Parts: sequence; structure tokens; C-alpha cells
Amino acid sequence: MKQSDIEAARAVAFRYLGYSARSAAEIRSRLARNEFADEMISQVVEELRTAGYLDDAEFARHWVQDRADRKRYGRTRLAAELNRKGVDRDAADEALGAIGADDEARRAMEAAGPRWARIDPASLDAAGLQKEKARIAAFLTRRGFGWDTIKKVLAALVENSG
Repeated sequence: MKQSDIEAARAVAFRYLGYSARSAAEIRSRLARNEFADEMISQVVEELRTAGYLDDAEFARHWVQDRADRKRYGRTRLAAELNRKGVDRDAADEALGAIGADDEARRAMEAAGPRWARIDPASLDAAGLQKEKARIAAFLTRRGFGWDTIKKVLAALVENSG
């Protein structure tokens, strides 16, 4: 292992981290794509961890907070995204555990509200109302919200519009 190769791997890793926070798996993948040797990748990742530039638990906490609030995603979608980013299950579970049921319901309501506002429930028959509720439920499911949360949100939307 040449020193210049290690420095090149560090430069790639730091440049990649410069765009946004990354998980250790993302750094490994990026370095592997640049065809650095496995032992060099492991060394650089460990150096980044030791220096405090790489912390999957902290990454997961920030990722969940940002995506939950900005994108209004539910736990299921957030867990899938963390899994794709290579964050280990314990760190993901810890980050997702910080989301309370009330926060989850509030975000689901914020996500569904604008879609529901385009509907005039009073002008719909029972079948039409059911169809619109199904569309909102499907939207919230794609956003990663659980059925219990979706039921509460739909009930609140119908109650507040009537």
C-alpha cells in the first residue's frame, strides 16, 4: 500500500463527504467504485470514524429528522431509505425510535391535508368519498405511514370537513 494511494483514497472520501453527510457503507461503495483496494478502503473508513467524520448513528438521526420533517415521510419509508444507505439496523432503530406517534400523525396530516383540500366531500356520494379516501390512504402508504396512523388521519380529515 503506497502512501500516495492512501492519500488519494482519503481525498475521494473527503470530497464525497463534502457534498453531504454519508454512511460508512456509502463511503465504502464510493471508494470501491474508484477501485481502491479493500484494505485501503477499510483503513480510510476507520480513520474517518476515529477522526469523527463518520458516525452512522449520528448520520441516521440527522437523516431521519430531515426526511421526516422536510419530506413528511413515515417510519417505514425512512427505515427503507436507511437500509439502502447501508446503516446498520441498531442505528436505524435508534434513530426511528425518536419519532413519536404524535409526530408521525402530525406529519401524515400535513402530507395529506393539501390533497384533501382539493376535494369537496359534501359533493361526493358514499362511493366517491370512499374512492378519495382510498387515494389519500395509498398516498400516505407510499410515504411510509402505518395503517393505524392513516386511519386516524382519514377520520380527522372527514370529521374536519363536515
